[in-house]
Amino acid sequence: MSVVPEQLAHDGPWSEAEYLALPAEWRRAELLDGALLVSPSASNRHQRLSFRLCLAFERARPAGVEVLEAVNVRVGPDRILVPDVAVVAAVDAEVIAYDAAEVRLVVEIVSRGSVAADRAVKPRLYAEARIAHYVRIEPDGPTAHRYRLDGDRYVLVESGPVLRLAEPFQVSVDLPELMAAERAE
Repeated sequence: MSVVPEQLAHDGPWSEAEYLALPAEWRRAELLDGALLVSPSASNRHQRLSFRLCLAFERARPAGVEVLEAVNVRVGPDRILVPDVAVVAAVDAEVIAYDAAEVRLVVEIVSRGSVAADRAVKPRLYAEARIAHYVRIEPDGPTAHRYRLDGDRYVLVESGPVLRLAEPFQVSVDLPELMAAERAE
């Protein structure tokens, strides 16, 4: 028998306001049409890749954009997703949820608990929200699949162990090398 944490005990659909009022420890939950999508914590490998990718992006980013990990992205009414990495337009105010119009790129790193969402559901929702660039990273290898928005759907631009971006800024990241790198002292 599973026990529902008190913070998640809820009657009926969740509103965006209720979702955003959840405590910080539930920040990885996502909101989809009134339902909470809760995934298990990511593996150490997944977290290491996400963190190191953020660092690589941060070193390459130009002024005017921010690189963030696990940020709320509003892709529609009562639809808030939490990509592993997002590149967003820099804003002055404290932001709880970024509107999709402010998001330049989202990166999802596939894990056992997120296969269907990262390969099918999230790309469709990101495309409907008109986010121009989507990257899916498969952990085996790891391999990056880079997509760009074409009309109302994403088209594959490039796949391989090296993630090369020209938009929203130029950066090239060798993912196996990134994962093998030792911590700098």
